[in-house]
Amino acid sequence: MADERCQSEGDFQKLMSNYHKYFTNTSYIIKQDPPLFIKEGNHRVLIEYQNEGCKTFEYDVDFSVIENDKGILGYLVSFENIEKLKELERKSMQLESWLAEKEIAASYVHELKNPLFSIRGFLQILRQSFADDDKRKEYTDIAINELDRMNNLLNEYLSKYKEHNTPKAQNGISIKKVIEEVVASFQHSLQLKGISYEFEFENEEILVQINKEQLMQVLINIIQNSIEAMNKGADLSIKVFRKDNWACVEIKDEGVGIKQDEMDKIFAPFFSTKENGTGLGLYITKRIVDSNGGSINIESTEGKGTTTYLKFPMAI
Repeated sequence: MADERCQSEGDFQKLMSNYHKYFTNTSYIIKQDPPLFIKEGNHRVLIEYQNEGCKTFEYDVDFSVIENDKGILGYLVSFENIEKLKELERKSMQLESWLAEKEIAASYVHELKNPLFSIRGFLQILRQSFADDDKRKEYTDIAINELDRMNNLLNEYLSKYKEHNTPKAQNGISIKKVIEEVVASFQHSLQLKGISYEFEFENEEILVQINKEQLMQVLINIIQNSIEAMNKGADLSIKVFRKDNWACVEIKDEGVGIKQDEMDKIFAPFFSTKENGTGLGLYITKRIVDSNGGSINIESTEGKGTTTYLKFPMAI
């Protein structure tokens, strides 16, 4: 695109009239008197800045043109720097990987304690078979003491891990508001793929007892999976309801679904059905849900879609 600068509103109108046809691919009419004609488009645009060393930047652009029978009334343009979004995604993936590595390290430490306990028991039995003046009894005591020291180090690590990785639950978090906040953050991705969505909430507010950031992480992971699995024009529905003392969330998509022989592996760390997936999203999601006294279940039919069922304790 040539370097065209706008010195006045007239220049802007002229520039838009030259190029708006390249940015719109759908249209519809708002019936009124006189009727309004709307043209819209979503595009990935590459712009090269000559004054910045020929750097090229990517933008996701939403473009709308509003006309009536007399001509163009105005334009609505919004854009988002893709590099910033990519950087956020990279940081999010790095954080997920780091958290998963910490989780796995903690589980390995916990598993190490079992054989140490067994070794210590056998050493105590072995010690009793030696005479008091037998040098091997002294060596056995040293081995037992070293095992105890190792066990104390492992306990210390686990206690610090639990202290720093158990966020305080917040009583009275509105699950409706958190869902709306998360879906709003995906607004551009939904528009870009032409995905329509609908909410179904009960009239009475449903409050849950959970850390808000953790709840957001759970919903982000699930909704992002749904968006990535769906083709253009698919539907996403989110339903929230109460059952006994539980807050229930049902997230249903019309995506590609999951193969039945992969269903038993979806919560395993580093398993992913996506080509560039880390395999940590659902693993971390399940850990968060379980640690807050909730549950997560997933049903999926290949070629038809996936439904995720979440249950959280309701606030007292």
